[in-house]
Amino acid sequence: MREILVRNLTSSDWLKRDCVVTELMQQGDYATKVIRRCTYHVESKTAMPALLDSVQWAHNLDPLPPRQVFVTKDLDPDSGGERVVYKVLGHFYVVWEREVYCIGYRHILSMDIEAPETLIEE
Repeated sequence: MREILVRNLTSSDWLKRDCVVTELMQQGDYATKVIRRCTYHVESKTAMPALLDSVQWAHNLDPLPPRQVFVTKDLDPDSGGERVVYKVLGHFYVVWEREVYCIGYRHILSMDIEAPETLIEE
């Protein structure tokens, strides 16, 4: 059995978007839940007098911290379940007409594997 749920949420002021895809798979005695979540937030907006000014503006930027990557893996000794989480945090810029937007993003990939109850020793 495989079940997929997709949610796409946008804030009322259009400054934040959150997209979540949840997938639940049942294979034999194992259940696997995979969650993919992408969150984008407009952190700043700068108006340029002309489109060509955006290139010079970009050269004068204070550098943002580089992309950050986090990976965690947990094992529950009691249930035998396992969880792996992969997170990426960062920023990028979008030029649209004469405006430059700084977009912060967070991407998360989470996988939970539940061990079959019959393998758990009590």
